[in-house]
Amino acid sequence: MAEEEKGLLPTKLSSYSDEELIQLLKKSWDYDLDQPFVVIGQLKALSTIDSKTFYILENLKSINDGQSLFYPIESEDIHHTVYIGTLKVTNLGWQPSVGMWIKTKVVLSPEKERLRHNNPYILKAIDGGIQPLEALPKKIDSPELVINGQPYIEKWVIDFYRDKNQEHIQKESDKLSAKLQQERSIEENHVTALRDEAGSLSEQVANQTEDLENTTEKLRLAREQHTEAEETFQQQKIQMERQLNKLNQFIEQKAQMLVDLDLISLADAYLLMGKPPEETHVRGHKFSEVFSSDFVNAISYIQTYLMNLNIVYRRKVLEDFFALISTHDLIVLAGDSGSGKTNLVKSFAEALGGKAVIVPVKPNWTSAEDLLGYYNPLEKKYLTTPFLDALFEASRNPDIPYFICLDEMNLARVEYYFADFLSLLEERGEPPEIPLYSESESEHLISEARNFLSLIDVAKDKLDKGDLVTFLDLLRDEEMNAKLQELCGFGEGDSLLKYHAYLRQLMGSYVNSPSTLKLPVNVRIIGTVNVDETTHYLSPKILDRVHIMRFTSPLLDDWTEAEAEVEQFDLDMSLPIHFDIESLGQRTHYPKFDRHHPLAETLIKIARDYLEPLGIEFGLRTVRQALLYNEAMQKFEVDEDFILNNIVLHKILPKLMLDGEKTVGGEVARKDVLIAFRDFLADKLSELDAEGASSCIEELDRVIVNAKSNDWVVNYWSR
Repeated sequence: MAEEEKGLLPTKLSSYSDEELIQLLKKSWDYDLDQPFVVIGQLKALSTIDSKTFYILENLKSINDGQSLFYPIESEDIHHTVYIGTLKVTNLGWQPSVGMWIKTKVVLSPEKERLRHNNPYILKAIDGGIQPLEALPKKIDSPELVINGQPYIEKWVIDFYRDKNQEHIQKESDKLSAKLQQERSIEENHVTALRDEAGSLSEQVANQTEDLENTTEKLRLAREQHTEAEETFQQQKIQMERQLNKLNQFIEQKAQMLVDLDLISLADAYLLMGKPPEETHVRGHKFSEVFSSDFVNAISYIQTYLMNLNIVYRRKVLEDFFALISTHDLIVLAGDSGSGKTNLVKSFAEALGGKAVIVPVKPNWTSAEDLLGYYNPLEKKYLTTPFLDALFEASRNPDIPYFICLDEMNLARVEYYFADFLSLLEERGEPPEIPLYSESESEHLISEARNFLSLIDVAKDKLDKGDLVTFLDLLRDEEMNAKLQELCGFGEGDSLLKYHAYLRQLMGSYVNSPSTLKLPVNVRIIGTVNVDETTHYLSPKILDRVHIMRFTSPLLDDWTEAEAEVEQFDLDMSLPIHFDIESLGQRTHYPKFDRHHPLAETLIKIARDYLEPLGIEFGLRTVRQALLYNEAMQKFEVDEDFILNNIVLHKILPKLMLDGEKTVGGEVARKDVLIAFRDFLADKLSELDAEGASSCIEELDRVIVNAKSNDWVVNYWSR
């Protein structure tokens, strides 16, 4: 402030801010601008109202040099005081008295008080910043001297306070000595207790040593029992293997005879003997040769291939679908009818030279039998289903990718008919084995065929008819025909021809429906769901294990931008692209959980800060599924933000079904947690490029808007 601004009239200072007034006052009183504003004054009782005494400070002094302080105002009616107010002894810890010197921190008084007193500078004390001052003894008058800038104090002053405190020092020394003696006694008692404890511990060690010896003996006995059990198991295993080998030997030995007797076909004989099927010639451009195993280029070709068939999908959608296929997890395509879910399965399979099998789910499906069929002991045959037939067909064509689609899988409750199969899909590493019926039933299927072949051998030996080979030969030879009817115990109305048809049916069931089936590595299981009043919601158990891809109406897509993505290839575009089955993704174990992985860290934070308060389960399996998907997406030119965006779409948003008005811990409403989650994603994915794909933030915004209009009932699946 300018020097001329000191000592102004109050009216001249009315335009200054509080900060500027403080600066003017500090300069006037020779205080540094950044120095704490502290003054000294004498306590004076101003007035008493309702038994409360109000105080001020007068005779103001500088904390720097003790000089008197006056407000720099050109007015005679100015009181050079600081307002304090009431003083409560309970808060102060000391008794105020009129005339005592006080040191206090100060600030400007409220504006209305400054106007009332016509003093823009008037100050007040800060609560908690008031300290009393005490005078030194009279005989210590002016003890301090300054020599060459160095302060000194006379020696008698030091001697005065040393003598005064000598008695106190002695008392304290005596107290410390007594305390030391007490502590020494306590320590000695402690040492004695430790010695006693050590003796007790020694006894315990001895007892525990004895217990350890007993435990070791029990362990030795357990190991012996385990060894015996292992030997028993191995013997049983060998016995079962012998039975299985005996069965296989019978099949191999009699396979040709079964073919000659027209009980099985030659192709069935190959299946029985475990001979590999003939190599299937697959049409298409080889991925490893034509595209040099470049997945980005391959996806571009698939997009162009589909475009030539008037099937339009954005490239990021195809990349997302391909990555999910690579994981071997169950994929569920959700959306309104006609949004392109089933068409994606069919067209993608065609683009890969594979086969799509669409299995419509019926509303009356209630058990695994509706999905996989069952063994009928009366008919002595396994009754298959279209789903199981597709698995059998895929196993016979291992070089062709099969996409088996459970269409409208939520017409029935998925957990009723699919839970067991879904649990099998969780087995990683080796393909899971699907049990269909017991080995004893399998043995029963061929027992009659075995007996029939034995009776044929007996009849040939008795009649010396070894030259009869085919079933037609047996029928034409009346003597042999009659002998077989006799040996088989045929009654009136029975015939060899009728019995032969029955046996052929049994053998066909055995060949085409083995007791177990390993899930073929060339199979991907996909489901489609429509969400309306006629369908069931997917349960948390299902949602926890699947990846959800949601589709909107194709009419809402930007076809122009999709067409702009299409690239031209100097290839025969009528041919699909042929992938080796291994290149479509192998059934490996989920990646090891690494909490330090950036993606895992983000998902853990989401689970702890948002999903748990929302009452949504998000377990370790889901994180490992996400890490596997992350690895699959590395084939394509996408960033980390887009991968996180897709994981939120696949694994988190479909679980949003909750009451937004419900509170968390009785304090925060779940709707507020949901909005905070949205804001977190918006900040985390601020640079997300979701062009050509769904944005999880936009989807979450849709959910929030729908919830607001529905009394904050949050449901991802509602439209």
